[in-house]
Amino acid sequence: MLTDAGMNMEWLNSLLVHFASHPMQMFALLFMVAFSKSTVLISTVLPPASVMLVAALSASHLSLPPIMAWLAVTAGATLGSLVSYHLGLLMTHSDHFHRLMSRHEETLLRVRSKLQRNGTVVLFTSRFIALLRYLVPLAAGMLRLNPGKVYGICLLSSAIWAALFVGVSAGVSLFLPLLF
Repeated sequence: MLTDAGMNMEWLNSLLVHFASHPMQMFALLFMVAFSKSTVLISTVLPPASVMLVAALSASHLSLPPIMAWLAVTAGATLGSLVSYHLGLLMTHSDHFHRLMSRHEETLLRVRSKLQRNGTVVLFTSRFIALLRYLVPLAAGMLRLNPGKVYGICLLSSAIWAALFVGVSAGVSLFLPLLF
């Protein structure tokens, strides 16, 4: 008799096997996992990105070349960060936001100044820290940081982040048969 955890793993394994035999669906799955893990609100209700991505990427080796898996994860992660950035921009149009800004104007000006001085480093490194992955782009939008700079940094950090996950999953897929 399977436990709840065993049934969940069996369901996940059969789902990943299905996606592994359909390359376009696997590409879409990788894109959606990376997108959801990089978007504010969606990411908070999902399991950790590392678990989701490594599982999906490990299955993707059956049907997708690593470059396509990397492209799917990069595109999803970049778009997720940019959605968070634009949500931050949209929030600046609400009356509630302006009341909040006026109450904490001094603190927010200091944060804005630091982000403008160190924004490149903060945006880049936030990609690799779970909670900051979507909060920093949201804050960058709320502070109306330069869109070109935000787009470029999000793309670069997403590409490196995706390469790390594809590399790890390739290693896991390579050594997994040796463990069993």
